[in-house]
Amino acid sequence: PEPVQPGAAAAQAAVQSPPDAAPGSTDKQAAEPPPAPLSTRRYKVDLPPSAEFEMELKRTDANGTRWSGVAHMSWQTDGSKYKVGMEAGISMLVARVNLLVLGSEGEIDDAGIAPLRFTEKRRGRAQTATHFARGDGRITFSVNERSYPLLAGAQDKATVPFQLGAIGRADVNQFSGDIDILVGDEKDASIYRFLLVGEEELDTQLGRIVTWHLARPPKPGSYSARLDVWLAPGMNWFPVQIRNTEANGALTTQTITKITLSGNAGK
Repeated sequence: PEPVQPGAAAAQAAVQSPPDAAPGSTDKQAAEPPPAPLSTRRYKVDLPPSAEFEMELKRTDANGTRWSGVAHMSWQTDGSKYKVGMEAGISMLVARVNLLVLGSEGEIDDAGIAPLRFTEKRRGRAQTATHFARGDGRITFSVNERSYPLLAGAQDKATVPFQLGAIGRADVNQFSGDIDILVGDEKDASIYRFLLVGEEELDTQLGRIVTWHLARPPKPGSYSARLDVWLAPGMNWFPVQIRNTEANGALTTQTITKITLSGNAGK
């Protein structure tokens, strides 16, 4: 089984088939138009500085099988443009096997991170691309003909944790209400609604870290997984732990082991 991305994101859905599973169909098929997303409110943002992140990855499958691995995230910005990269994998004997690679690049605007292109590559499957066509005001996909309105503040799975951090950095009181963000996935888009769970302390390889815990519970008809993100106010509101809980009970947790502030922003 393959682990979920940290970007959640992050990041959002863990791979639910083994690494050597047959790739899913990527033919462009005619389908009923998806429902148009609702509008989302704008948030004040203050983007965190560029940094590199190392994370430990632990996964428990629905049948109880346990896996471990490592993930690397890169967040780079020069204040006008950004790049996010993520690799998650497992170590096998003398080699590391990447199970998931995410990439996102775009601009920074008054709504925060503004993706232009998001790519996702899972082991054994072709790379997919999601395009945020700002000139046309649409989100489109390489795997189908769907398109969605491009709302202000829209994100992809790799940028969501950093956008949440930017919202907290700008004004933590914004977390007193629901945080709604339109997120483009590899084949569709939906509004993620994050709720503040509370302040929690995490035990990590960097010591005990005070965090703000946000959660996106499953939403019937849109996504079946729960996504939890822990942001560290004392560490630039960086995401220091991300957890994905699948509908079948499989659990993937990624926890920070090292943060390195980067001086090559935007490169």
